[in-house]
Amino acid sequence: MTQTDPPMQLTRPRIGLALSGGGFRASIFHLGVLKRLAESSWLSQIDIISTVSGGSILGAFLALRWHRLAGREQDPNAFDQTMVRPFLDFVSHRSFTADWFCRLPIIPFKKLIDSSYTRTSLAGEVFSSSLLEEKTCADLPARPYLVMNATTLISMRAWRFTRDGMGDSQIGHTSWNHKPLALGQCVAASAAFPPVFPPMRIPIGEREFTGPIYGGQSIEKHPYVALTDGGVYDNLGLEVLIKTTKLPGLPEPVAPPQLLVVSDAGAPPPRRFHRSGVPGWQSGLLLYRVDEIAREQVSALRRRELMSAFLDPHSKRKGLLVMLGSDLRRLPPDARETYLNQVGRTCDIPDCLVRGIQAVRTHLNRFSPTECEALMYHAYSMTDAFLWAHRANMPAEYRVSDQAQPSWRIEFEHALVRKWAHALRT
Repeated sequence: MTQTDPPMQLTRPRIGLALSGGGFRASIFHLGVLKRLAESSWLSQIDIISTVSGGSILGAFLALRWHRLAGREQDPNAFDQTMVRPFLDFVSHRSFTADWFCRLPIIPFKKLIDSSYTRTSLAGEVFSSSLLEEKTCADLPARPYLVMNATTLISMRAWRFTRDGMGDSQIGHTSWNHKPLALGQCVAASAAFPPVFPPMRIPIGEREFTGPIYGGQSIEKHPYVALTDGGVYDNLGLEVLIKTTKLPGLPEPVAPPQLLVVSDAGAPPPRRFHRSGVPGWQSGLLLYRVDEIAREQVSALRRRELMSAFLDPHSKRKGLLVMLGSDLRRLPPDARETYLNQVGRTCDIPDCLVRGIQAVRTHLNRFSPTECEALMYHAYSMTDAFLWAHRANMPAEYRVSDQAQPSWRIEFEHALVRKWAHALRT
């Protein structure tokens, strides 16, 4: 699909895909999930993608290249050639952080005196030039419809960027009207993890907004909107996909999809509380830990609600949740044994490596080829196992065969385990 395609009818999407935050770790993990979905011939049925932070980095990259998959659904190498290899080449051969840091001392003076320009604006320029081909939101395809989520500090709502406009439910929506933002700026706003990246300041004084979408009192108009990481509001990017939602630039609300696939690259919560003998520092650690517990509880509630609905045969919400923090022990014991006997026990990632994969950093610097392979394979194998184990709860058209076999298998011999363990430690 290209920009000349007719508008998508999103009143009832087929497959909705949610890609969580988590830096480049999340981007690579999501690639593994998508690789398995591509083998199931599901990519052509994905109508809408909702992304946050690291998910937005990958989502924007994929959306710009999606048309290259047209007519190649039956080619087993098409997704690797078009999506996987170019993205992994970017994250494993250059450091986004280094590119961004090196440009800081040479920011032009006219930008330095611009009150809306921040370090995050510079990050957006790096994304545009190094990964997103200097494209704007208007260059996004009509299908799949990409929704990139940030968090509005003014109204405390999810701020959404689409090919047709931007806005939130409180300030309202605006269409681009021939003035679309650079795609890199939208990605940077979605991935502006504090405090490394300050809030993105997007001038809105000259744009006309609709006002509150769902009623309520209008808030004071500001010359710019301050946006931070989308994960602050909803790190799974779920809100767009679990209820009927009005999106910027679209005349009709978007209904929940027939099938919801959620890729969650959040690591398991740390069980240790770090203490310090320095009074002031100890207070800071305590506040951080309290905030960490609150955020984890919100995420855990969302996951439990999803899984409860997915596994309930009477629920209208059907889908798949694949988590970085998961492993094959999440399957019922009998199902796990049957699955391992079917695909081969030597293809199961050893526990020691799973823990290392789950602890991979969320930074935007260079990732080694082994880290990329480990993250992708973990996501791929979990997606395959859950598709197989929960096939009975899937709609008939999305149900995999009892004898379905993944095409990507890695045999974990001793030498490979040592190699992965060393790469994950360092």
